[in-house]
Amino acid sequence: MWSSCFRSRAYHCITGSLCLLQYDGDCAGESRPERRGLVHSRRKRKRIATLPEDILKEIGYSELEALFTAALASLESRKAFINSLNVFPVPDGDTGTNMSLTLRTALEEVQKSQPKSMKELVSTLSAGSLIGARGNSGVILSQIIRGMATAADSKPVLTTTDFTQMLTKATEVAYKAVVTPVEGTILTVVRRMAESAAGLQQEDYTDYLAEVIRTGRQAVKETTGQLPALAEAHVVDAGAEGLVTLLEGMLMSLRGETVVSEKLTLKDESKEHVGPQDLTYRYDTVILVASDTLPETEVRAKLTERGDSLVMASAGGLTKIHVHTNEPYDTIQYLMKFAPIREGHIEDMQYQANEYAGGPASGTGSSSKPLASTEGCADDNVQRAYVVVSPGPGFDEIFRKLGAQIIVAGGDTMNPPTEAFVDPIKACNAKSFIVFPNNKNIIMAAQQAADLIDKDVQVLNARHPVQAISALVQLASCGPDDDCMAVANQAIDATDFFAVTCATKNATVCGMLVHEGDYMLFVDDKFVGLGQSVEGALVHLSESPISWDDKSLVSVYRGADFAEAPFDALVATLTRQFPDLEIQPYYGGQAFYGVVGSVE
Repeated sequence: MWSSCFRSRAYHCITGSLCLLQYDGDCAGESRPERRGLVHSRRKRKRIATLPEDILKEIGYSELEALFTAALASLESRKAFINSLNVFPVPDGDTGTNMSLTLRTALEEVQKSQPKSMKELVSTLSAGSLIGARGNSGVILSQIIRGMATAADSKPVLTTTDFTQMLTKATEVAYKAVVTPVEGTILTVVRRMAESAAGLQQEDYTDYLAEVIRTGRQAVKETTGQLPALAEAHVVDAGAEGLVTLLEGMLMSLRGETVVSEKLTLKDESKEHVGPQDLTYRYDTVILVASDTLPETEVRAKLTERGDSLVMASAGGLTKIHVHTNEPYDTIQYLMKFAPIREGHIEDMQYQANEYAGGPASGTGSSSKPLASTEGCADDNVQRAYVVVSPGPGFDEIFRKLGAQIIVAGGDTMNPPTEAFVDPIKACNAKSFIVFPNNKNIIMAAQQAADLIDKDVQVLNARHPVQAISALVQLASCGPDDDCMAVANQAIDATDFFAVTCATKNATVCGMLVHEGDYMLFVDDKFVGLGQSVEGALVHLSESPISWDDKSLVSVYRGADFAEAPFDALVATLTRQFPDLEIQPYYGGQAFYGVVGSVE
């Protein structure tokens, strides 16, 4: 139950999708990747064979691929640490995950295409990072890679001078991608490294990159003093840390070091090929639970009722579970009763099987690798389709009733990649699309998707699912001659939103000391107050800067880990607290936030 807070304390470790690609060889020149889960640690090894033992003055496309492979391993080895560099002690610290998954997607595309030249390699890296970009940090990283690719596109080999040009172009492209660039972030660090590189004379890559990283490390350290929120939390910028970590992986490879894996091994008990016509359970679901003491007999029995191909492996305080099921959301919610979910990944096997067979994806499930519902898109008469990001099954149902054609699973700690929007929009027959990202960390990925699609796609500045609900209600009466974007934007602007979550660590927020286990109330993404329970935190709702004079309705949405009885009691308390307002309760099914809601 949400109010216990015991299981909530590890939520800051939750990190989106699981890693599915393992580099089994010590370097990219030794063997191609196989698909498995992995966690990384460091050890010494021989210098990779593709790089000469003496002074390295230039690199070709295969060496550059090896460096990016090492960069990914470095990112993933420090992913949890980068995730922990979160200003607020709430479960949305996923910068490390977003950056590593963005780069992982890029390298997966490289493995598929097998490039044979520098131009092919950098083009594939750029395109792969664009479609795989997750969250603001992932989008910015994709723009950095895009800039580097642009500078390297016409060069058969790269000298250190060429690499400097790549960093310079990366800086230019990244800054242009952000509407309001903020110093003290990843932007500052890539700029500082580019400026440092421009003044270097080293021809040897190892010496050159070491100097660039030295500047980057100092720039990361200085971010703490550049942004007040970082100073108060006593942390550096997570995106900046991730970028330098990426380059450090490249340097480790040049020096003959690598980042190798320590993993929970999952051996699939079913090796038979399953064709499109054979699928009984549609969704391949892999979940990492933050406990190695689950009641295995009970869990196996329960999950076997819901699917097949069940595999459980435990080690080091974690249990990795693999199952094929038609109920991935329910499976995750069931496992949350035992311990927090550290990571999760869901893939639509029907789509993959049909794609493998050369046919279209069938049914109403995902038309992309991420889980996405595309109901209503088969109708050629659909003029305008609504694309919404939803954090839980309750919100899914509400969005369907309000006419949303495409529902993308996502929210805090599970930012969908750019391709989660691109693929279903491309597959939908509507003439135009309105996208509701519903999270401040998903807006950039949605905007990037719109830029990649040759269709009429408009992205709204919706920062929470409840804002999308308000807008969809108003859009129901929007006629063909009306300015529907204006209608939607007006509804979004008029809707305040709030959320209560449990602090995952001790911190100082807005001058207030927050202890692990405290409940925090946020209104319009701003911290408002504390309580010892969800109900205690919501007492501060009336003290928030909401303009209450023109408000008439409070909608409250119950989270997946908040039981019905205490939720009903909470609704009764809100009714007493706001006697002049209508209180409407719903089931949202969102993770990590016991209660979210809107005031309009």
